[in-house]
Amino acid sequence: MSDEFQNTDDRRRDLAAFANAGGQPQQPVPGGHALVRPTTAITDRVIGAQPVAVNRDEARILTKLAALAAAAGDDWFYRFPVRRRDGGQDWIEGASIKLANDVARIFGNDAVEVREIDVGDAWVFYARFTDIETGFSMERAYRQRKSQVSLKTKDADRQQDIAYQIGQSKAIRNVIVNGLQIYCDYAFEQARNSLVNKIGKDIAGWRERTIDGIRKIPVALERVQNVVGRAAKDWLAPDIARVIAMMRSIHDGMSTTDEVFPPLETAATGPAASTVQVADGARDASPVGETTGEGGRPAAAEHPTGAGEDRPMNAAPDPIVVAYDRGKAARAAGATRKAIPAEYRDAARSREALAWTSGFDGAPLPTFPQGESP
Repeated sequence: MSDEFQNTDDRRRDLAAFANAGGQPQQPVPGGHALVRPTTAITDRVIGAQPVAVNRDEARILTKLAALAAAAGDDWFYRFPVRRRDGGQDWIEGASIKLANDVARIFGNDAVEVREIDVGDAWVFYARFTDIETGFSMERAYRQRKSQVSLKTKDADRQQDIAYQIGQSKAIRNVIVNGLQIYCDYAFEQARNSLVNKIGKDIAGWRERTIDGIRKIPVALERVQNVVGRAAKDWLAPDIARVIAMMRSIHDGMSTTDEVFPPLETAATGPAASTVQVADGARDASPVGETTGEGGRPAAAEHPTGAGEDRPMNAAPDPIVVAYDRGKAARAAGATRKAIPAEYRDAARSREALAWTSGFDGAPLPTFPQGESP
Protein backbone atom coordinates (compact mmCIF):
# COMPACT_ATOMS: atom_id res chain seq x y z
CA MET A 1 0.00 0.00 0.00
CA SER A 2 1.40 3.40 -1.01
CA ASP A 3 2.07 6.18 1.46
CA GLU A 4 -0.72 8.24 -0.17
CA PHE A 5 -3.36 5.58 0.55
CA GLN A 6 -1.87 5.00 3.98
CA ASN A 7 -2.25 8.67 4.89
CA THR A 8 -5.81 8.77 3.53
CA ASP A 9 -6.84 5.80 5.68
CA ASP A 10 -5.22 7.35 8.70
CA ARG A 11 -7.11 10.62 8.16
CA ARG A 12 -10.42 8.78 7.81
CA ARG A 13 -9.78 6.82 10.99
CA ASP A 14 -8.81 9.96 12.88
CA LEU A 15 -11.90 11.77 11.61
CA ALA A 16 -14.16 8.89 12.66
CA ALA A 17 -12.58 8.84 16.10
CA PHE A 18 -13.04 12.59 16.42
CA ALA A 19 -16.73 12.34 15.57
CA ASN A 20 -17.15 9.22 17.70
CA ALA A 21 -18.95 7.66 14.75
CA GLY A 22 -17.71 4.23 15.71
CA GLY A 23 -19.69 4.24 18.92
CA GLN A 24 -16.58 4.09 21.11
CA PRO A 25 -16.82 5.36 24.70
CA GLN A 26 -16.61 9.13 24.68
CA GLN A 27 -14.08 10.83 26.92
CA PRO A 28 -15.31 13.62 29.20
CA VAL A 29 -14.78 17.14 27.94
CA PRO A 30 -13.77 19.90 30.39
CA GLY A 31 -16.66 22.09 31.47
CA GLY A 32 -19.25 19.30 31.52
CA HIS A 33 -19.97 19.37 27.77
CA ALA A 34 -19.32 16.78 25.12
CA LEU A 35 -19.53 16.42 21.39
CA VAL A 36 -23.02 15.58 20.21
CA ARG A 37 -23.23 11.82 20.10
CA PRO A 38 -25.28 10.45 17.18
CA THR A 39 -28.13 8.11 18.03
CA THR A 40 -30.51 5.96 16.06
CA ALA A 41 -32.67 8.24 13.94
CA ILE A 42 -36.33 7.81 13.10
CA THR A 43 -36.08 6.90 9.43
CA ASP A 44 -39.40 5.25 8.50
CA ARG A 45 -41.54 8.36 8.81
CA VAL A 46 -45.15 8.13 7.69
CA ILE A 47 -45.96 11.07 5.41
CA GLY A 48 -49.57 11.78 4.56
CA ALA A 49 -52.76 9.92 5.46
CA GLN A 50 -52.64 6.13 5.21
CA PRO A 51 -55.43 3.61 4.61
CA VAL A 52 -56.45 1.82 7.83
CA ALA A 53 -58.43 -1.33 8.54
CA VAL A 54 -60.69 0.27 11.17
CA ASN A 55 -61.60 3.96 11.04
CA ARG A 56 -61.59 6.04 14.20
CA ASP A 57 -64.86 6.65 16.12
CA GLU A 58 -64.50 9.87 18.18
CA ALA A 59 -67.69 9.35 20.21
CA ARG A 60 -66.58 5.87 21.21
CA ILE A 61 -63.15 7.21 22.19
CA LEU A 62 -64.68 9.75 24.60
CA THR A 63 -66.92 7.08 26.11
CA LYS A 64 -63.94 4.82 26.76
CA LEU A 65 -61.92 7.66 28.25
CA ALA A 66 -64.72 8.54 30.68
CA ALA A 67 -64.98 4.91 31.80
CA LEU A 68 -61.24 4.52 32.30
CA ALA A 69 -60.95 7.87 34.09
CA ALA A 70 -63.27 6.62 36.82
CA ALA A 71 -60.87 3.76 37.49
CA ALA A 72 -57.62 5.66 36.95
CA GLY A 73 -58.31 8.60 39.29
CA ASP A 74 -55.06 10.16 40.53
CA ASP A 75 -52.94 7.98 38.21
CA TRP A 76 -53.96 10.26 35.36
CA PHE A 77 -52.98 13.69 36.69
CA TYR A 78 -50.49 15.58 38.84
CA ARG A 79 -50.26 18.97 40.54
CA PHE A 80 -47.31 21.02 41.75
CA PRO A 81 -46.55 24.68 42.59
CA VAL A 82 -44.48 27.18 40.62
CA ARG A 83 -43.23 30.57 41.75
CA ARG A 84 -44.29 33.71 39.90
CA ARG A 85 -41.87 36.52 39.14
CA ASP A 86 -43.67 38.76 41.63
CA GLY A 87 -42.97 36.24 44.40
CA GLY A 88 -46.45 34.72 44.38
CA GLN A 89 -47.34 31.12 43.65
CA ASP A 90 -49.35 29.43 40.93
CA TRP A 91 -50.25 25.80 40.44
CA ILE A 92 -49.67 23.57 37.46
CA GLU A 93 -51.98 20.65 36.89
CA GLY A 94 -51.62 18.29 33.99
CA ALA A 95 -51.88 14.85 32.48
CA SER A 96 -49.53 12.13 33.66
CA ILE A 97 -47.54 9.84 31.40
CA LYS A 98 -50.07 7.09 32.16
CA LEU A 99 -52.91 9.25 30.87
CA ALA A 100 -50.94 10.11 27.73
CA ASN A 101 -50.16 6.45 27.01
CA ASP A 102 -53.78 5.39 27.53
CA VAL A 103 -55.18 8.22 25.39
CA ALA A 104 -52.80 7.39 22.54
CA ARG A 105 -53.75 3.71 22.77
CA ILE A 106 -57.50 4.38 22.81
CA PHE A 107 -57.23 7.01 20.05
CA GLY A 108 -55.59 4.39 17.85
CA ASN A 109 -54.12 4.52 14.34
CA ASP A 110 -51.16 6.56 15.60
CA ALA A 111 -47.47 6.19 16.32
CA VAL A 112 -45.17 7.72 18.96
CA GLU A 113 -41.41 7.64 18.38
CA VAL A 114 -38.49 8.99 20.42
CA ARG A 115 -34.86 9.66 19.66
CA GLU A 116 -32.27 11.04 22.05
CA ILE A 117 -29.20 13.22 21.64
CA ASP A 118 -26.54 13.41 24.35
CA VAL A 119 -25.25 16.98 24.73
CA GLY A 120 -22.90 16.35 27.63
CA ASP A 121 -24.62 17.62 30.76
CA ALA A 122 -28.11 16.77 29.48
CA TRP A 123 -30.10 14.70 27.02
CA VAL A 124 -32.39 16.19 24.43
CA PHE A 125 -35.29 13.88 23.64
CA TYR A 126 -37.15 14.37 20.37
CA ALA A 127 -40.59 12.76 20.53
CA ARG A 128 -42.82 12.54 17.49
CA PHE A 129 -46.54 11.83 17.37
CA THR A 130 -48.09 10.78 14.06
CA ASP A 131 -51.78 10.30 13.32
CA ILE A 132 -51.62 7.65 10.63
CA GLU A 133 -55.27 8.08 9.69
CA THR A 134 -55.10 11.83 8.95
CA GLY A 135 -51.39 12.21 8.28
CA PHE A 136 -50.97 14.80 11.03
CA SER A 137 -47.53 14.75 12.67
CA MET A 138 -45.96 16.72 15.51
CA GLU A 139 -42.48 16.65 17.01
CA ARG A 140 -41.39 18.26 20.27
CA ALA A 141 -38.04 18.42 22.03
CA TYR A 142 -37.49 18.03 25.75
CA ARG A 143 -34.19 18.72 27.51
CA GLN A 144 -33.50 16.58 30.57
CA ARG A 145 -30.57 17.50 32.80
CA LYS A 146 -28.46 14.57 33.95
CA SER A 147 -28.03 16.07 37.40
CA GLN A 148 -31.72 15.84 38.38
CA VAL A 149 -32.10 14.12 41.75
CA SER A 150 -35.38 12.36 42.41
CA LEU A 151 -34.31 9.51 44.68
CA LYS A 152 -32.16 9.53 47.81
CA THR A 153 -29.42 7.11 46.81
CA LYS A 154 -25.63 7.10 46.76
CA ASP A 155 -25.62 5.13 43.51
CA ALA A 156 -24.88 7.85 40.93
CA ASP A 157 -25.42 5.51 37.99
CA ARG A 158 -28.85 4.51 39.24
CA GLN A 159 -29.77 8.16 39.76
CA GLN A 160 -28.75 8.96 36.20
CA ASP A 161 -30.75 6.01 34.86
CA ILE A 162 -33.83 7.36 36.66
CA ALA A 163 -33.22 10.87 35.29
CA TYR A 164 -32.98 9.42 31.77
CA GLN A 165 -36.29 7.55 32.10
CA ILE A 166 -38.01 10.64 33.54
CA GLY A 167 -36.84 12.72 30.58
CA GLN A 168 -38.02 10.12 28.09
CA SER A 169 -41.43 9.85 29.75
CA LYS A 170 -41.87 13.64 29.83
CA ALA A 171 -40.99 13.90 26.14
CA ILE A 172 -43.57 11.24 25.23
CA ARG A 173 -46.22 12.80 27.47
CA ASN A 174 -45.64 16.30 26.10
CA VAL A 175 -45.97 15.34 22.45
CA ILE A 176 -49.11 13.25 23.03
CA VAL A 177 -50.78 15.90 25.20
CA ASN A 178 -50.12 18.52 22.52
CA GLY A 179 -50.97 16.28 19.59
CA LEU A 180 -54.22 15.04 21.17
CA GLN A 181 -55.00 18.09 23.28
CA ILE A 182 -58.80 17.93 23.33
CA TYR A 183 -58.82 14.23 24.21
CA CYS A 184 -56.19 14.58 26.93
CA ASP A 185 -57.97 17.60 28.45
CA TYR A 186 -61.22 15.63 28.52
CA ALA A 187 -59.54 12.63 30.14
CA PHE A 188 -57.84 14.87 32.70
CA GLU A 189 -61.11 16.56 33.74
CA GLN A 190 -62.91 13.23 33.94
CA ALA A 191 -60.18 11.71 36.11
CA ARG A 192 -60.04 14.68 38.47
CA ASN A 193 -63.82 14.85 38.88
CA SER A 194 -64.13 11.11 39.39
CA LEU A 195 -61.51 11.23 42.13
CA VAL A 196 -63.32 14.03 43.97
CA ASN A 197 -66.60 12.12 43.75
CA LYS A 198 -64.93 8.93 44.92
CA ILE A 199 -63.35 10.70 47.90
CA GLY A 200 -66.67 12.30 48.82
CA LYS A 201 -68.23 8.88 49.37
CA ASP A 202 -65.64 7.96 52.03
CA ILE A 203 -63.94 11.18 53.01
CA ALA A 204 -62.79 9.92 56.41
CA GLY A 205 -61.11 6.86 54.92
CA TRP A 206 -59.46 8.84 52.14
CA ARG A 207 -58.26 11.46 54.61
CA GLU A 208 -56.63 8.77 56.74
CA ARG A 209 -54.99 7.08 53.75
CA THR A 210 -53.73 10.40 52.40
CA ILE A 211 -52.17 11.33 55.74
CA ASP A 212 -50.52 7.90 55.85
CA GLY A 213 -49.14 8.49 52.35
CA ILE A 214 -47.73 11.84 53.49
CA ARG A 215 -45.84 10.09 56.29
CA LYS A 216 -44.35 7.64 53.79
CA ILE A 217 -42.91 10.38 51.54
CA PRO A 218 -41.85 11.41 54.25
CA VAL A 219 -42.89 15.01 54.91
CA ALA A 220 -44.25 16.77 57.98
CA LEU A 221 -48.04 17.03 57.97
CA GLU A 222 -47.75 20.67 59.06
CA ARG A 223 -46.08 21.54 55.76
CA VAL A 224 -48.95 20.00 53.81
CA GLN A 225 -51.54 21.76 55.95
CA ASN A 226 -49.75 25.05 55.31
CA VAL A 227 -50.08 24.58 51.54
CA VAL A 228 -53.72 23.45 51.67
CA GLY A 229 -54.68 26.28 54.00
CA ARG A 230 -56.58 24.25 56.60
CA ALA A 231 -55.95 21.52 59.14
CA ALA A 232 -56.04 17.91 57.93
CA LYS A 233 -59.09 17.14 60.07
CA ASP A 234 -61.00 19.79 58.10
CA TRP A 235 -59.94 18.72 54.62
CA LEU A 236 -62.78 18.40 52.14
CA ALA A 237 -62.89 16.11 49.10
CA PRO A 238 -61.31 18.71 46.73
CA ASP A 239 -58.54 19.35 49.27
CA ILE A 240 -57.71 15.67 49.52
CA ALA A 241 -57.77 15.32 45.73
CA ARG A 242 -55.28 18.19 45.42
CA VAL A 243 -52.95 16.67 48.02
CA ILE A 244 -53.07 13.31 46.24
CA ALA A 245 -52.23 15.01 42.93
CA MET A 246 -49.30 16.83 44.55
CA MET A 247 -48.03 13.55 46.00
CA ARG A 248 -48.31 12.05 42.53
CA SER A 249 -46.11 14.81 41.09
CA ILE A 250 -43.41 13.91 43.65
CA HIS A 251 -43.72 10.20 42.93
CA ASP A 252 -43.44 10.74 39.15
CA GLY A 253 -40.40 12.99 39.48
CA MET A 254 -42.24 16.10 38.27
CA SER A 255 -41.08 18.08 41.31
CA THR A 256 -39.34 17.66 44.65
CA THR A 257 -40.88 17.44 48.10
CA ASP A 258 -39.56 20.88 49.07
CA GLU A 259 -41.02 22.42 45.91
CA VAL A 260 -44.47 20.98 46.52
CA PHE A 261 -44.54 21.31 50.30
CA PRO A 262 -42.07 24.10 51.21
CA PRO A 263 -40.43 23.88 54.65
CA LEU A 264 -42.11 26.00 57.29
CA GLU A 265 -40.51 29.34 57.99
CA THR A 266 -39.19 30.06 61.46
CA ALA A 267 -42.05 31.01 63.76
CA ALA A 268 -42.19 34.37 65.48
CA THR A 269 -40.40 34.74 68.80
CA GLY A 270 -42.35 33.78 71.87
CA PRO A 271 -43.69 30.52 73.23
CA ALA A 272 -47.07 30.89 71.57
CA ALA A 273 -47.35 32.05 67.97
CA SER A 274 -50.01 31.59 65.33
CA THR A 275 -49.90 31.93 61.57
CA VAL A 276 -52.29 33.12 58.91
CA GLN A 277 -52.01 31.65 55.42
CA VAL A 278 -51.54 34.21 52.67
CA ALA A 279 -51.82 33.96 48.92
CA ASP A 280 -48.14 33.52 48.08
CA GLY A 281 -47.56 30.78 50.63
CA ALA A 282 -45.72 33.02 53.10
CA ARG A 283 -46.56 32.93 56.78
CA ASP A 284 -47.44 36.02 58.82
CA ALA A 285 -46.78 35.16 62.46
CA SER A 286 -48.00 37.15 65.41
CA PRO A 287 -47.96 36.32 69.13
CA VAL A 288 -51.23 35.22 70.61
CA GLY A 289 -52.51 37.89 72.94
CA GLU A 290 -54.83 40.82 72.99
CA THR A 291 -54.40 41.46 69.27
CA THR A 292 -55.56 38.02 68.16
CA GLY A 293 -58.95 36.41 68.09
CA GLU A 294 -60.13 32.82 68.01
CA GLY A 295 -57.80 30.29 66.44
CA GLY A 296 -54.98 32.82 66.20
CA ARG A 297 -56.84 34.92 63.61
CA PRO A 298 -56.23 38.67 64.01
CA ALA A 299 -59.02 40.24 66.04
CA ALA A 300 -61.59 42.34 64.20
CA ALA A 301 -60.26 45.50 65.83
CA GLU A 302 -57.08 45.15 63.73
CA HIS A 303 -59.02 45.47 60.47
CA PRO A 304 -60.43 48.85 59.42
CA THR A 305 -63.98 47.65 59.01
CA GLY A 306 -65.58 50.49 60.90
CA ALA A 307 -68.30 48.43 62.53
CA GLY A 308 -65.70 45.99 63.88
CA GLU A 309 -63.74 48.48 65.95
CA ASP A 310 -63.36 47.98 69.69
CA ARG A 311 -65.01 44.55 69.59
CA PRO A 312 -64.67 42.62 72.87
CA MET A 313 -62.37 39.60 72.79
CA ASN A 314 -65.21 37.15 73.48
CA ALA A 315 -67.42 38.54 70.71
CA ALA A 316 -68.30 36.49 67.64
CA PRO A 317 -65.82 36.86 64.76
CA ASP A 318 -66.54 39.68 62.35
CA PRO A 319 -68.10 38.02 59.24
CA ILE A 320 -66.22 40.44 56.98
CA VAL A 321 -62.89 39.35 58.50
CA VAL A 322 -63.91 35.70 58.28
CA ALA A 323 -64.78 36.08 54.59
CA TYR A 324 -61.51 37.89 53.92
CA ASP A 325 -59.46 35.13 55.59
CA ARG A 326 -61.42 32.47 53.72
CA GLY A 327 -60.54 34.16 50.44
CA LYS A 328 -56.83 34.11 51.31
CA ALA A 329 -57.02 30.46 52.31
CA ALA A 330 -58.80 29.58 49.06
CA ARG A 331 -56.04 31.23 47.02
CA ALA A 332 -53.37 29.36 49.00
CA ALA A 333 -55.21 26.07 48.44
CA GLY A 334 -55.13 26.59 44.68
CA ALA A 335 -58.82 27.40 44.15
CA THR A 336 -59.92 29.61 41.27
CA ARG A 337 -61.22 33.15 41.68
CA LYS A 338 -64.64 31.98 40.51
CA ALA A 339 -64.90 29.53 43.43
CA ILE A 340 -66.55 32.04 45.75
CA PRO A 341 -68.57 30.20 48.45
CA ALA A 342 -72.23 29.74 47.57
CA GLU A 343 -73.44 31.52 50.71
CA TYR A 344 -71.67 34.71 49.62
CA ARG A 345 -73.56 34.77 46.32
CA ASP A 346 -76.66 35.94 48.16
CA ALA A 347 -77.27 39.65 47.48
CA ALA A 348 -77.70 40.24 51.21
CA ARG A 349 -74.10 39.13 51.78
CA SER A 350 -72.44 41.19 49.05
CA ARG A 351 -70.04 42.74 51.59
CA GLU A 352 -68.72 39.31 52.52
CA ALA A 353 -68.41 38.41 48.82
CA LEU A 354 -66.32 41.53 48.26
CA ALA A 355 -64.19 40.72 51.32
CA TRP A 356 -63.63 37.15 50.07
CA THR A 357 -62.54 38.43 46.66
CA SER A 358 -60.21 40.99 48.26
CA GLY A 359 -58.62 38.27 50.39
CA PHE A 360 -58.21 36.03 47.34
CA ASP A 361 -56.57 38.86 45.35
CA GLY A 362 -54.29 39.83 48.23
CA ALA A 363 -55.88 43.28 48.35
CA PRO A 364 -56.50 45.22 51.60
CA LEU A 365 -59.60 44.39 53.59
CA PRO A 366 -62.42 46.60 52.24
CA THR A 367 -63.99 49.16 54.55
CA PHE A 368 -67.71 49.81 54.88
CA PRO A 369 -69.02 53.02 56.53
CA GLN A 370 -71.44 52.61 59.40
CA GLY A 371 -75.04 52.18 58.24
CA GLU A 372 -74.17 51.67 54.56
CA SER A 373 -76.46 49.22 52.87
CA PRO A 374 -74.87 46.23 51.09
